[in-house]
Amino acid sequence: MNYENYDPSFPDQPVVDLYLPLWANLPSFRSKPAFIWAEDGSNGATKNSTITYAQLNESVHSISTQLLTQLQRGDTVVILRSPGFELVEIIFGCQRAGLLCIPVFPPDPSFTKENYHHLVRVLSQTKPKAAITHHDYIARVQRYISLSSDNHKLAEMLQKLTWISTSDIKDKKVSSNMGSLPYNSCRPNELYLIQYTSGATGIPKPVLVTAGAAAHNVRVARKAYDLYPSSVIVSWLPQYHDCGLQFLLLTIISGATSVLTSPGAFVNRPGLWLELISKF
Repeated sequence: MNYENYDPSFPDQPVVDLYLPLWANLPSFRSKPAFIWAEDGSNGATKNSTITYAQLNESVHSISTQLLTQLQRGDTVVILRSPGFELVEIIFGCQRAGLLCIPVFPPDPSFTKENYHHLVRVLSQTKPKAAITHHDYIARVQRYISLSSDNHKLAEMLQKLTWISTSDIKDKKVSSNMGSLPYNSCRPNELYLIQYTSGATGIPKPVLVTAGAAAHNVRVARKAYDLYPSSVIVSWLPQYHDCGLQFLLLTIISGATSVLTSPGAFVNRPGLWLELISKF
């Protein structure tokens, strides 16, 4: 296989998820931060939390195992989570489970603020089997379904979904004997992501991305940016945005560390981004 590898010590992998156990099993990388989440406080001070390569790999393994108790490989799922570690873990967990995922910003579950049109578009066009979200969000959606008399189409689409709580797939521990298990994740030629365009110049359109194409894209970016394991990335872009998601993949294939914050924090205080660049 001919990839864009520039370091023969670390052979390129056909899909991004295969890089994760590679780094996590190296002694010098186990405790290295893969992602740092910077939460901006009301007084301007940031509170940082960290997930290491070993922790991320273990969480992804657990999530993928739990997902496959309710879904089958190749199923389509919509992820309704705000930016954060949990969304990062679930995106990688879906790839390891061999699922086709669609990350979408969750509209207010009261669906009264005319902010649900994109969700309707996603559900109509992709016809996912399940939705993954927080248990409180599920409870509010179920309440909307039971009381809805205004939008029967939306209520019907929501009712057809299998709702999976993030706590059910994250909080249950499974055997971590990953080394002896065959790798059955997305293959390079298989779809693993439906990415919607931003909608800045027109109605958002679904783009079908194979696992191999995503890996190729970030390998080219890794070479262009000259990224190495010692590199640090700082981003406020949401993880369902094309660049925001690619920075997650780029971090993993480079063995780098990515410092993330929410788009809302950046919009409220743009100087936060520059502060994080200076700090890290």
